[in-house]
Amino acid sequence: MKSSKRILTLGTTFVVSASMLAGCGANKAVETADTAKTEQASPETKKETPVTTAEKVELTVACYSDPFETETVEKQVAMFMEKNPHVNVTVEPITGDFWQVLQTRIASNTEPDVFYMDSYQSPNFINAGALEPLDEYIKTNGTDIDDFEPSLLNIFKSAEGGIYGIPKDYSTLTLFYNKAMLANAGVQPPKTWEELENAAKALTKDKVVGLSLQNELARYQPFLFAAGGGTMKDNKPVVNTVQNAEGLSFWTSLLKNGYASTPQNLGVGWDGDAFSQEIAAMTVEGNWMIAYLKEVAPDLDYGIIPIPTKVGGPQVSMSFTCAYSMSKNSKHKTEAFSLLEYLTSQDAQKMVAEAGRAIPSRISMGKILSDNFPVFTPFVEVAKYASPFVYGKASATVVEQMNKAADTVYINGDTSPEAVKKILDEAQQEIDKALSK
Repeated sequence: MKSSKRILTLGTTFVVSASMLAGCGANKAVETADTAKTEQASPETKKETPVTTAEKVELTVACYSDPFETETVEKQVAMFMEKNPHVNVTVEPITGDFWQVLQTRIASNTEPDVFYMDSYQSPNFINAGALEPLDEYIKTNGTDIDDFEPSLLNIFKSAEGGIYGIPKDYSTLTLFYNKAMLANAGVQPPKTWEELENAAKALTKDKVVGLSLQNELARYQPFLFAAGGGTMKDNKPVVNTVQNAEGLSFWTSLLKNGYASTPQNLGVGWDGDAFSQEIAAMTVEGNWMIAYLKEVAPDLDYGIIPIPTKVGGPQVSMSFTCAYSMSKNSKHKTEAFSLLEYLTSQDAQKMVAEAGRAIPSRISMGKILSDNFPVFTPFVEVAKYASPFVYGKASATVVEQMNKAADTVYINGDTSPEAVKKILDEAQQEIDKALSK
């Protein structure tokens, strides 16, 4: 979380904050999160399709090397093998750059049968023909696909509508605020842009800044949507709209006016440090902050609310999710899908809900998480309108250019919508070039 992580997509290299991958548990800052269990009974689940082949089948499933991720997958796999004794599954945590390793192994036909698939990465792997389409398996097995958050499931569909991954968990963005700081300043938790700006201004004093803002697309995207903008049109990334210019203008004006600061300018690694050290009164971050704050600032009294929106604008958030996908090259596809289906089943996701770390992608399990850990409720509630962190086959270029645009506006100092629009026009030109290749 505190450092940047280099991720290699199929054919494109770029730098992206590790916090963007929190939906898949890549956030190293929360490795010590509690895995408290509850005594709540497991809901009734659909009976998984058993593997009936008499011959022993060997499968491999790949996950991140995060200790919590590995432990969870190993427990889920053990439960699967109890139900399917003719299948032996090896859990393979991939260290280092997961996506570079996976890409290399796919090229040499040595990839695992089942593996994590991040929302950001999925378009490249789908377009490269590396993933097995799952529609027929879902239909044949009667997989309960309707229990998954539709906005998450849609991320792993091709332009033609085929399903190439079933989401396992996700994270969303909200506004964190320091209750004592707001109370002392006589400020109410903000709901609109105007209230957010006024609150940030009132809270900026005594070496404390009103907002810590990571100046990147993975944090400011909700402000584009709040202004009526967006990132995709007709399955193509379109970023240079007047609405997007207005959203980015408001975001960067907070930085320009001194009511907000980047964590780097505050001398810390990320928003979590600024907020936990109480040098920032508010910040826009994801549910990975919960475990982090419990570890580093257990006595900090904070609140969580939806991200403020423009008056008359839509409710906004952003989602980061991860799925299980199957290799196109798997030699045991029927068994591999049975494993994939079980890893995203209610039984398996109940373990995620009880751990209180990520949010299960099944709607039914999200309710269990909220019941057991009410602090997660705001993150679950915003999922239905959260915009995804995915931009088609040009995702790498979109992120690179939009991060660059935000930096350019911040450095130039002209945050007027007109000036921002020109910078977004330049970003769109680079995105169009990438699309034409």
